[in-house]
Amino acid sequence: MKKLRDRIQEKLNDKILHDTLKNFASSYKVSRDSAFKGLDFEALRRQVNSLKELSRMDVEDLFHQFKENVEEHGTQVYRAQDGTDANNYILDVCKKHSAEYIVKSKSMTSEEIKLNDALEAGGVQPVETDLGEYILQVSKDHPSHMVMPAIHQTRGQVCDIFTEHFGKEICPDIEEMVGVVRHYLRDYYFKAGVGITGANVAVASTGTIGIVTNEGNARLCTTLPPVHIVLLGYEKLVRNFEEAMKVLRVLPKSATGQIISTYVTWIKGRNPSFKSEDGLKETHYVFLDNGRLEYLEHPTLKEALKCIRCGSCANICPAYEMIGGHVFGHIYIGAIGLIFTALFHGEQAAREILNLCLSCKACSHNCPAGIDLQHLIGELKLFFGGKFGVSPLKKAVYSSVLAKPTVFRGLMGVGSVIQTPFITKNRKHLRLPLPEKRAFQIPPSVKRPTFTDLARGQTGATSAATSRVFFYPGCAVEYFYPNMGIALMDLLGRAGVRVDIPRISGCCGLPATFGGDRKSAEKIIHTTLNYMGHPDDYDAYLVLCPSCGVAIVEQFENFAKKDHVLEEKAKKIAAKTKSLSTFLEASAVKFRAGGNKKVTYHTPCHLGRGLKTTAEQYLSQLLGERFVPLKDTDVCCGFAGSYSVDFPGISSGILGKKIEHIKETGADMVVTDCPGCIMQIDGGVLNNDLPIKVLHLSDFLANLEIVRD
Repeated sequence: MKKLRDRIQEKLNDKILHDTLKNFASSYKVSRDSAFKGLDFEALRRQVNSLKELSRMDVEDLFHQFKENVEEHGTQVYRAQDGTDANNYILDVCKKHSAEYIVKSKSMTSEEIKLNDALEAGGVQPVETDLGEYILQVSKDHPSHMVMPAIHQTRGQVCDIFTEHFGKEICPDIEEMVGVVRHYLRDYYFKAGVGITGANVAVASTGTIGIVTNEGNARLCTTLPPVHIVLLGYEKLVRNFEEAMKVLRVLPKSATGQIISTYVTWIKGRNPSFKSEDGLKETHYVFLDNGRLEYLEHPTLKEALKCIRCGSCANICPAYEMIGGHVFGHIYIGAIGLIFTALFHGEQAAREILNLCLSCKACSHNCPAGIDLQHLIGELKLFFGGKFGVSPLKKAVYSSVLAKPTVFRGLMGVGSVIQTPFITKNRKHLRLPLPEKRAFQIPPSVKRPTFTDLARGQTGATSAATSRVFFYPGCAVEYFYPNMGIALMDLLGRAGVRVDIPRISGCCGLPATFGGDRKSAEKIIHTTLNYMGHPDDYDAYLVLCPSCGVAIVEQFENFAKKDHVLEEKAKKIAAKTKSLSTFLEASAVKFRAGGNKKVTYHTPCHLGRGLKTTAEQYLSQLLGERFVPLKDTDVCCGFAGSYSVDFPGISSGILGKKIEHIKETGADMVVTDCPGCIMQIDGGVLNNDLPIKVLHLSDFLANLEIVRD
């Protein structure tokens, strides 16, 4: 872990990398939204996910259909069990043709098996022809993105690399640099004995492959050398052209924000070759297994093989934007890279980097193949936690504190006393003697009395109640922000809603789940469910912390399966769980907002992408011109629970960008729906001496007048 932290710090200190990735992240979102404009993205990704829903038997059938179709044209098909097998086969083909050089187009599958290293060790010189891959080859670097491998390099850095490599001064002009490389590579297309490419799709019904590029180099690799080797995984197989076009419709839009790539090359059979005796190119298809076929039988991880290699999970990842793909990945990059590392490159390579995931769900929300990437990462964390265990400290917290609400309450009571020397005058925050890297954190003080202490005996409206709800406060409201819960009870009471609360407030289990401790999470959730009343008695279950809401909706039923009664209870509660604004809108509760203060709104990750709602439009309609939209409102603030403690540098960097956008609004107030986000953003506001209030939606609305019909 220390080595990982050192690598993280190195990248956080790289200002050029920071600026490059920041600019890309901003421009990508604009381009991507423009490319999908007028299209139903959700419908498109459901289509891709559905067509990729293949069992091992399905894939075997498609493979044999593809094999039969291509072999009719005299091509050769080889099934490689693993990377070594694939490398040996490809090297044998190269040696058979006495190939001194081979030309390659970009292929992440070749990176997966370290094909270049194997070829060089065998006396064959691979020449990368994709510009980004070529830059990395001559600088002895490796990709930091699946689609844009040299995204971490600036124009100036590439200029220096080329000047040293070519032994002459190269002008830092993009057209000139491209021209120099194009001229240099041209001879290698003719000298190469073999051309190697991947494939974006392989159409079983016709034996056709499709290759998507922006530079045209793949076409030269497939046409000029006398031998063409196609290296691909079984997951590239599709049934027919209709399915292939569905994949290609979303691929470039998600990868680079282009409506369509510059080149889409279709190859069936054997291309002509003036270098071959029979006038046709010798063609080999090497299908790589490397665990793929076995994973197609896994009930959860098989979903990862629906990936179309667009790289969009990295494009929208806040952590990737901070540290890049040389840390946020192993060979494959981004969220899918964390998963593929576990699948293809072993547990030791994956265990640490899996923790870099913020669990913000942006990757799942944006995946054009409809893969719930964050869920897969969570499942892998639980698997590794079960196999290798979690840290003794975290284990103790999960199993001996969070799983025992009375013990938790007692310890927080002790904390409320111990904190006295560090508490601020307003008693809201703690000023702790933190090291510089954690100075951005200004934690809230532990409050006494707690929320349940304050709320005991209060139920809001009683005899005149129009509805009855159960409010689940969670740990943050219970111990740090009881005012939020009291505000909710006050405003709902004025609206004629009866509010019940748990007799003892328990944890939602999410910390243990994300920490990889399945046993403790199960124990915590079982305990909490027993304090959540009977779902038939309530119109809704309300949460002020969307992370608690996500736990209830996505985790409770799964972790309660050993107890049928609790499982059914969890299922009913999940169906009734709502955010405050969703409930207020459904109940037609209206407010009158006066004053002249400008307000902006941050959408918490687990609200927008977990509970699939936001109060942004709600506030906009309520406040009119006083509401100022926040750029990237739904991008993570960097808190993510213990993540801000485990990776303070990444957390601080993400927060810095959020604070920049808040400042740009000129707002007097930031409203959000998550106590964790308030904790993070409030610290950023205080550290930057900004005259901005940070409020939960419940606190904001509690100060407004309810409009009676």
